[in-house]
Parts: sequence; C-alpha cells; structure tokens
Amino acid sequence: MLGALGLVSVAAVGSQLALDGFDEGKPSADENPWEDLSQQRLWLCFAGHPGAYSFLDRMLRPPIHRTNAPARLIRACLHLEHGSLDAMRRDLGWPEVKHTQEAALLLALAERRARSPDWRHAFFESWVELGRPDFSKSPLLPEPVMKDENLVPLVHDEKMPLAGPQGLPMLTVVPEQDDFLEWGPGEVRISDSVPLLMALRERLLLLGAETPARQQLLPAAEARLTQLTGPTPSTLQLALRVFLAERPPEALFQRRDLEALEPLVSLEWKQPSSEPFFREMRESLKDVLLLPGHHAFLLATWAQGVSLGKELQRRARASAAHLNENERRWMGRLLWEVGTRLREQHSRLELERGLLLQVYGSELTGHSPTRMESIDLWVDLGRWEEALKRSGFKRWPLASLHEESCEPRMRDEHTWLKAFAGKNELP
Repeated sequence: MLGALGLVSVAAVGSQLALDGFDEGKPSADENPWEDLSQQRLWLCFAGHPGAYSFLDRMLRPPIHRTNAPARLIRACLHLEHGSLDAMRRDLGWPEVKHTQEAALLLALAERRARSPDWRHAFFESWVELGRPDFSKSPLLPEPVMKDENLVPLVHDEKMPLAGPQGLPMLTVVPEQDDFLEWGPGEVRISDSVPLLMALRERLLLLGAETPARQQLLPAAEARLTQLTGPTPSTLQLALRVFLAERPPEALFQRRDLEALEPLVSLEWKQPSSEPFFREMRESLKDVLLLPGHHAFLLATWAQGVSLGKELQRRARASAAHLNENERRWMGRLLWEVGTRLREQHSRLELERGLLLQVYGSELTGHSPTRMESIDLWVDLGRWEEALKRSGFKRWPLASLHEESCEPRMRDEHTWLKAFAGKNELP
C-alpha cells in the first residue's frame, strides 16, 4: 500500500533507513551536519520517536561528533521528550553546545516542565525568562519541517487498512498515494462531512491541474458538496463556492453578479468552527499517523477554504476596470464585507485573507479610514508572526510541545500569536 509519494512506515524509517547513506570515509572537516538528516529522519526527530536515536547516535560517533552540534542538540531534545533528563544534560554538557542559548532554553524548559501544567507554557515562560532570544536563524536548530503547509505522513503500521473514519482523512492528506484512487472516489461520494470535503477540495487545488488525483477526485468532491449543501448554502464559504463555480474563471463581474453576491456577504463564513473539526480529525488519525495533531491541524486549515476569498479577489481585480465608478464602489463594499466575515474567524490564514480583501475593497470604495485600519492590522499581524519566529517555536523538535499546542492554536490563533509578541497571556 505504501508507495512512491512518501507514505512510509515508522519501522522502515527507524531501521533500514536509519543507517543508509552515511559516508564514513568522508573527512570530518567537510561534514555537513544536516546532510544525513533526510526529511523522513527529521520527522522522526520532530515526532519524538525512539527510532531517531539510531541515526543520531551514528552521526555522533567519532570522528565527526565534534562538528555535529545540531545532532547533539536534537538528541538532547529527544531525551527531554522521553524524560531522560540526565542523558539530556550530558549531551548539553559537550563544549560545542554547552554555552549556547539553545542549551540554556532546554535546561530551563526541563526545570519548568516539572512544575508546569503543560509543555507550551513551560516553553513560553522559559523563552521569556531568557530574554526572548532570537532562534529564527539558529545554526543548531533544524529548519521547520512542521510548517503549517508541510506533511510527511509516517504511519504506525503499513498494513493497517485505511477504511472507516480514517479513509477520507488519509486520502485528503496524501491524495496522490499509490492505490488510494482505487477506493477514494467511492469514499468521497458517500461522505457526509462538509468540512472534510472542503478540506479535500482545498488540498486538491494545491495539485497541478493534470494530476490524476485532482482530475478524479475534485469533480466528485464538488458534486458531493452540492448534494449536501443544496441550492441555498447556509454559510458564505459554501455559497461563494457555488457563486464562483457558476461563472467561468475568466468571466468579468457585471452588475448582475454584484446583485447575486449582495445577499451572500452577510452570512457567517463557515460552520462548524475549526476547533471541533480539528478534534474529530485528530481522533481519526491518532492510531494511523505519527503527529496526528499536526495533520489534523492541516485538515482543519484546508477546511477553512480561504482559497475562495483569494479567487474572489482575483476576479474582482480583473473586473474593476470594466465597471463604472458606482459599481466599483459597490464591489469594494462587498469585498470588505467578505473580509469582515473572514476576520470574525480565529485563524491566521482567515485573518490574512480577510485583511487582503478589505484593503483592496477599501481601495475601490475610496474610504481611507477603513483602508488604514486594515493596513495597520496587517502590519501588526506581521509583527506577531515575527515574534513567533524569534522563539523558534516551529524549529524545536519537541513532539509534545507541538502536538499539545495544536488545539489552542486552532481555537484562537490570533491570541496565540499575540502572546509571543507580548500583547496578551499565552492561551
């Protein structure tokens, strides 16, 4: 079942892949400390899986061990993840890492974790206590493989049947996986989950138009969504899907299109909220994938359907020059309202897309105060994101920290980001 697109068993990565590709004859002076950490190996590290020890131990054997401070730090993170504090301290006592800010944070985190209710507050408070050091360019931390758009799905058991509640979520995570198209369209046609179908739709739109998975699954997903939502969808997200689908992609908006859009913009963006869908997906994936929370976060993010706002804005830009002044102002107000509905949500991507719609909408209406308000918040969002990057949050290979943080991030990512910028308490 596990084919060419990277769906790999943990056992494979942790055993035979753990030791292949190491060139023991290479002079230590030329050793690249990241060269032997493939994407799959890094994911084992970020997942806190014991299989990561085998290749990290290999990388830390003489003569290359003194040039491989990153591997030393990553192994210390694994020891902390597994509660082996003495082993962690031994790794952090080596000269190449001993006096670094990274080592200081791990030691502070280990001390705080013993008396903190959770990992995220222990991490955040340790970072603040150290003076909010900038780990965004740390040479010791790996680049963030757990970005919000990244996935390298490692399954617990390659022979596990992907049926029932795991089937469609797994299809959405890796729609191009070998053999999935044999049963995937059938799963799509019987699904009753609008958020999951929206997530699949969004995921497929990220693939090339000629991709077999997109060609076979996207029409099925669109048809099933139409069946489930009926002629008058109850949310703006779903209504906008229909509105855009009824018009050719390159057709310019005319007055009648603005009339059709007018009653839609007062609808709430989506239902249910992202958090319950995230929890449902995490539960369905917990026995299948490492880091089920991370992949559930991706699914819930795709289900937000922000590409619909992007497509609406693209078509509006193309149409603006062909409308008269009153129609342009009208279209600008409608875009502003769509942006407002998106800003009522709690994710970074929905806020970002909502602000982009509002900035352009206020440009069309010519209303400077609303335009400046959106631009100011856009600048603030950038500052919040930079503060999170300074903490290196997504670069620390600490599985418990990341998995535990997914739910509060999904509940209110605005508050989460602002905490790192010192604007409020960490949720």
